[in-house]
Amino acid sequence: MARAAAAPERWIWAQNHAGEEVAVAYRAGDDYNEEALSRLRHLFRDLREGAQGPLPPLLIDVLSVLQERWNYARPLVVGSGFRTQRTNAALEGAAPASFHLRGLAADISVRGVPPLELGLAVWTLSQRFGFMGVGLYRGFVHLDVGPRRAWTRLTA
Repeated sequence: MARAAAAPERWIWAQNHAGEEVAVAYRAGDDYNEEALSRLRHLFRDLREGAQGPLPPLLIDVLSVLQERWNYARPLVVGSGFRTQRTNAALEGAAPASFHLRGLAADISVRGVPPLELGLAVWTLSQRFGFMGVGLYRGFVHLDVGPRRAWTRLTA
């Protein structure tokens, strides 16, 4: 108990396209706060369907480490987190076996940070960690906790 109380907290500050926002300490040491993870699952839900899916703590950990780059001064804007099959099928260019379907991915932006700069920061983490998919798109960056790979889709 004393170890958990003294353990450093991990934070995340995120918003979604519905205008909802969560700024929360989601972990202390190795102990995850289930209430905070529940709030984040709601934030990362499929907004078209209103459906929540899984949200692995590893994805939140990676996003928190990424957010450290900007000293937690700017929220991550989540354009897409979990997706249902129906939402995924309706999106042009979405991979049929997208990591979004399993809650393992997020399409993110950071206000005031160009996508290329954000993408480079995500790619650098991918190299450091030895995993993560990184996709650079016009206006956002795809990040997933799958195998290490990278791609760009900057055309219309």
